[in-house]
Amino acid sequence: MPRVPTEERRLQFVEAAARVIAAEGLPAATTRRIAAEAGAPLAALHYCFRNKEELLQEVYYFLSRDYAKSLPPIGDLAEGLPSVIRQHARRIWERMSQRPHEQVTTFELLLRRFREGPEREPAAREQNRGMYEGWVSSTRELFSSAAEASGQPVPENLDLIARLFVSGIDGISMQHLAYPDEEQSRRLIELLADSLTALVSAPVAH
Repeated sequence: MPRVPTEERRLQFVEAAARVIAAEGLPAATTRRIAAEAGAPLAALHYCFRNKEELLQEVYYFLSRDYAKSLPPIGDLAEGLPSVIRQHARRIWERMSQRPHEQVTTFELLLRRFREGPEREPAAREQNRGMYEGWVSSTRELFSSAAEASGQPVPENLDLIARLFVSGIDGISMQHLAYPDEEQSRRLIELLADSLTALVSAPVAH
């Protein structure tokens, strides 16, 4: 049997952990269960990750810091910020539609700090902050690049636009998971893009 490269194996374990957490909850996501889901030896998991906590941290990164890297590429950034906002919203929604378990896992991880002892609360809070900052940072950088590529000024309120974008995606995805309605959710994604496009040039409230 050919040897699986370490980075590929690590990704297999991260994706397996996300599936297990979504299907069975965080307490059920033992290293043994994750290794079984990945179809790999437990020893291979412990070779890739020192412990479960390190693996879970990588799941956080996979669903936040590295999330945008797994999406289909944006078209021409020079089309401008309104176009890129819409393209980004649509490609995220396509990913969520195809892999809804990732969103379930995200919510499970964000709720973790309420389900563990107080000694774990500061670390879990920091992980949550890092997850959201990962989303906001990648969104803000993409939108800033689109404005610059099209020769438009970068909006002063771009950070708020990026945060509102993330909040809107969060809300639509939670509603869709609770009561799936594909047509309505897609209409909401388009409305979110419309609303953010209208806000791009809005003055910042002081």
